[in-house]
Amino acid sequence: MQEHLLIVGLGNPGEKYALTRHNIGFIILDRFVQCHHLSWEIEKKSQALCARLESDHSSVFCLKPQTFMNCSGESVAAFCKYHTIHHILVIHDDLDLCLGAVRFKLGGSSGGHNGLKSIDSMYGNEYLRMRCGIGKPPISEHKPKEQCVIEYVLGNFSPKECETLETLCAYGVQALDFFVKNPAVNALQNTFNTKQVQNL
Repeated sequence: MQEHLLIVGLGNPGEKYALTRHNIGFIILDRFVQCHHLSWEIEKKSQALCARLESDHSSVFCLKPQTFMNCSGESVAAFCKYHTIHHILVIHDDLDLCLGAVRFKLGGSSGGHNGLKSIDSMYGNEYLRMRCGIGKPPISEHKPKEQCVIEYVLGNFSPKECETLETLCAYGVQALDFFVKNPAVNALQNTFNTKQVQNL
């Protein structure tokens, strides 16, 4: 029996946010869709952009919620209501990992990530996460820590960071291709959990 997989990239819609650190989920999933020559289509019921990949092993849905980050769960829950899904992988930014680091994790807490919080509240937390490091923001004694974090995640990658981002995107596509063939968390962790992709 062919399995149905769902890969969700988290981010905010619109050109304003296209190259921000918070949009790393969108960025990597866009690259995956591009590499497989797929196209995005509007999925009105789930308020998302959707692309579909058919393989020998599975039918893969790629989803970019257009609800803005803090309401990502509304899109994911709506999509799963109308489609039978066996495995979900969510790609998101992670402040606790250095830029270029990748970790795969099944379930657990949101770690304060509002996109994950939204999915957890609408769908539950038993899904696979691809945590993509963006590093910690510089803290200013003249601003509250929360404001520093918001400005950092909604800021664009610097030109120097974009070099690492390019390597991370290529690595992310490899990992997603692996997930399509083998969605087992242990296999993904053993093969793709890294300290920093630029060191491979």
